Amino acid sequence: MIRHETVEDHLTRLASGEPTPGGGATGALVVAQGAGLVAMAARFSGREDVAVECERVIRDGLAISDEDEQGFAAVADAYALPKGGDAARARRSAAVQAALDQAVRPPRAIVDAVDRTVSLAERVLDDANPHVLSDVGAALGCARAGAGAAVVTLLTNLSPLHDEQLGAELRAEIARADGLTSRIDALAARVRERIAR
Repeated sequence: MIRHETVEDHLTRLASGEPTPGGGATGALVVAQGAGLVAMAARFSGREDVAVECERVIRDGLAISDEDEQGFAAVADAYALPKGGDAARARRSAAVQAALDQAVRPPRAIVDAVDRTVSLAERVLDDANPHVLSDVGAALGCARAGAGAAVVTLLTNLSPLHDEQLGAELRAEIARADGLTSRIDALAARVRERIAR
């Protein structure tokens, strides 16, 4: 499980050429790192309440990273099933669709984690200790990267998906992530302005 690896071991495995872990798991981890930075900034700014909420996002991000790795592995396994003959093709197609249904859950959860992290950063920013403004800015960069990872992962899963209702839900999540990116950019500009004062 990703949460139990050392950073070095995880990065070695990430670079190994194996299909997992991949972009979704990485996106979840980077959002967790962003939440960690917001927690630190909150503690230096006297906002223990925000820091505690950030710790929940960190725990969720670690869980999402493991779930994403497992979900992608299930999709890869389904695509590896035999496809010779009508019955085998039908079994493979059903397995792929079932695996995709599970695989889209972690990137959708990443969008939620991004939303929570950004909201927590907003709560800290106005009264943030000036010495941790750069950490808030870095946290927003992490959140933006997580949103981007969620979008490309959802788009990848959307393409082969047959379930039209689920497809519509995924398109809505992509639009939500894009909206969060705009919100992050506006907050990051505020951080830069405060640093430049």
